[in-house]
Amino acid sequence: MVSNVKLVSYVENIAEKNLGAQIEIVGPKLSTSLSPKMGFKLKKLKITHGQECVADIVNLDSEFSFSKVFSKRIVINKLGADFIYIDVNKLISLIPNEQKEEQKPSQWRPDLFNSLLYIKKCIVIYNLTDKTKVKFDGSNLEITSQRNPKHVHFDVVLDVISNDKKISLKINDKNKVFAQNRKFIVDNCELNVNKSKVYINAQLGEKSYFASINSTKFDTSYLVELIRTNFIVQNGDLMLSYFKDIKGSFDFNIELSNKGLEGFVNLNKNYLTLIPLADLKLTVDKGYIDIKPDIITLSDIKGYYCNDKKNTVDIKGTIKDYLKSFDTDIVVKALAGKEFSKNHLTKIVGYPLEITGVANSLIYYNSKYTDMNVWCAFMLKKGNDLLVDGASLSPVNYDRVATVDIDLKPDVIDIKKINYYIASTIDRNSKIKPILTIWGKLDGKTCALKNIGFTIPKPLPSEFLNVLIGQKVFRKGKIAGNLEFIADSKVPYIKADMSMEKVAIPAQRLFIRSAKFSAKDKAITLTTEGKYKRSDYTLNGTMLNEIKLPIVIKDVNLTVDNIDLARIIASLNTQNTTNTQDVKSVEKLVVADENNLDENTNIDAAPVFDTGLLIVENCVFNLIKGKYKHIDFGNLKATLTLDKDGNLDIHSNKFDIAQGISSCKINCDLKNHKYRLLLGVKDINSDIMATSLLGLKREISGKASGIIDINTDDTLALNGLLKFVVKDGTIGKIGLIEYVLKFAALFRNPIAMVSPSTIMDIVNIPEGNFDVIEGDLELKNNVIEKIIIKSRSAQLSSLIVGRFDLITRDATLRIYTKFSSSHKGFGGFLRNLSLNSIANKVPLSSRNDSSYYAAELKFLPPIDADEKDCQVFLTKVDGDVEKNNFISSLKKIK
Repeated sequence: MVSNVKLVSYVENIAEKNLGAQIEIVGPKLSTSLSPKMGFKLKKLKITHGQECVADIVNLDSEFSFSKVFSKRIVINKLGADFIYIDVNKLISLIPNEQKEEQKPSQWRPDLFNSLLYIKKCIVIYNLTDKTKVKFDGSNLEITSQRNPKHVHFDVVLDVISNDKKISLKINDKNKVFAQNRKFIVDNCELNVNKSKVYINAQLGEKSYFASINSTKFDTSYLVELIRTNFIVQNGDLMLSYFKDIKGSFDFNIELSNKGLEGFVNLNKNYLTLIPLADLKLTVDKGYIDIKPDIITLSDIKGYYCNDKKNTVDIKGTIKDYLKSFDTDIVVKALAGKEFSKNHLTKIVGYPLEITGVANSLIYYNSKYTDMNVWCAFMLKKGNDLLVDGASLSPVNYDRVATVDIDLKPDVIDIKKINYYIASTIDRNSKIKPILTIWGKLDGKTCALKNIGFTIPKPLPSEFLNVLIGQKVFRKGKIAGNLEFIADSKVPYIKADMSMEKVAIPAQRLFIRSAKFSAKDKAITLTTEGKYKRSDYTLNGTMLNEIKLPIVIKDVNLTVDNIDLARIIASLNTQNTTNTQDVKSVEKLVVADENNLDENTNIDAAPVFDTGLLIVENCVFNLIKGKYKHIDFGNLKATLTLDKDGNLDIHSNKFDIAQGISSCKINCDLKNHKYRLLLGVKDINSDIMATSLLGLKREISGKASGIIDINTDDTLALNGLLKFVVKDGTIGKIGLIEYVLKFAALFRNPIAMVSPSTIMDIVNIPEGNFDVIEGDLELKNNVIEKIIIKSRSAQLSSLIVGRFDLITRDATLRIYTKFSSSHKGFGGFLRNLSLNSIANKVPLSSRNDSSYYAAELKFLPPIDADEKDCQVFLTKVDGDVEKNNFISSLKKIK
């Protein structure tokens, strides 16, 4: 019946339908007899899925006896096969995923003591995880049919491969494993674990068992790799995740019986690296581990760290429930010195720390399953010190203690509390409060910050903040208060209540005389005063409590006592907004001797500023006084905004400037270094403005009003326009013509072709006083491309037309002057005499120049005289007027 072809085909079809796999059954045969025996043979059973083999059994042969069925025993007389191959993972994947009921222990037992059991070749593969693969390769597996002794033969290789590392366990019975008197006996059988040897002794009866394994100089790294694979210990990789480079050897003798597990381990020299302590290298010289059924005790474990035997380490502790939860309590005593602080503590904190002398250290390590806790205490007795970036921040004649309490879990690192204490004497009975407390949480897998905070109840040196942030930012002064940074929300924010006094930030050329800083809910409030470079400032306002870029300042009041606008523009243009300057290089530029840095330090180097990192929505900016070259300004109250693209806008309706008043609009594109200034001025000193903006020193005076609209970039080339009106002004002490030729404070003698006597005539011309001077200038790249200046008085008027290069000093000018031939009074007589002297030497042009220049002459202001009594002169200037390298001409056109 079993061998029936239709039945075999039916079974194959059902299996393919239910399992989705192909099953090949060849030669099944079931035999029975009148005795309570049954035999079953099968030439081949093969399961495939697609093109892959899942299982393969060749020449299965078995015989069972039911003679002891009433004793609930199945006697196996024979069970064997020539070849067995199983891919466990693939086979499991074919089995329908049905909810399994919990199975109770069966009372039925197999009877194997008189059995003939054999497998000539057996291969089983199993992927424990994506990274760990196990392969069982057995040959000549057999329990012989002979009796007393009944030998058990095997030749087995078990390979465990994980992360490209392979551990091979090899064992061959060598006639040392047999069954006798209904007991299995192992007589000093050798197991090879890579190159280490383990010897096994055992007796396994029906009701009792005993087994022992022992080894000498077993390679520690082999055991570590086996644990990391999770093959022998659940979550072994997590248990060892804080250690690396473990190597060395140990001796052991471990016994397993009905009483439980017992034995000992003697540690020889071993080495390991502690990852959480910035790869601290630890050497273990010796140690003893006692193993009992319910506890493992570690004692007399002694060693040192950092390859220096002076850095002693003593370890003791216990491990409970070591086959499941690995409930661990370990105490470590160590001496911490300069090497530990320099090479490890500094890296952990991210800031230079140095222990002078020796700090007694105590570490408690607790773990259960994958959860761990580390509690540490470090004590510096009087005379020793902890230097922060080379500076002592606490009195040396005091005791100091630091305690650390950290929980380590697979998903989170919880810094429960780090406390720092200072007192004249600290012992176990001391009841003192910490001067600094730190707490926080990090992601256990990525170490990404979830939150971190600190509390400083009483003022401490500001350098303590450098330790927390891991950068050299603050110098001198005191800080106090509390702050917490929360990063595990959608947008990070802070909680804070801080104060500072006399703190310097060298990299930004900033001195904080005093500051109060608080953060609650959605707002950060700041009140501070101090010094930025050469300027005193006061600031108070609020900003959005969102720690992300850009930082958004909502409302702020900023008062600055003094600024130099020319220096600020120059420094902004020298900075690189694409690649922020390195803080260390800036510090070298800023501070020659940081110990002398205080509020009196004046620094003009370019600040480090990245556009787009700061947005100012509303700022009331108050400036007490400032200057740009020779222009003084002050009493400025303006609104200031800064957008995400680095556009700075300042608007003010009224402020003092150049002895007058003005309104202003300023736009600075800080990203592209483009600046625009729009001023509406009234009653300003025209000499000061002309000197500072155009280089016209002492060439024009009087109260001016008008519009100044200029722009520039990082070249500082001027562009824009100037429109002005000067009432009751003067032009040059030697007359209008020389004033014009000294335009931009560099013009020289215009009448090169006129004799010295004529020059004397001009010198005798009185001061050029005008009722009104009107100007219209257009600038492009430091060139005044359009010049129209009209001056008017009762007896004299002028018109200046042309262009002038402020850099090369080249001018192309046409200067028209009109005056009356009639003289009035003594001054008029002298003017008439002088100008007539010129007129007599300069003949009237032969052509009708008045018609030729009519387009420009119409702009020449009238004077208080009849037109028939007026004369008009035209002076032309071309060339470098600064070095007298020019051509000039003077002719009378009317």
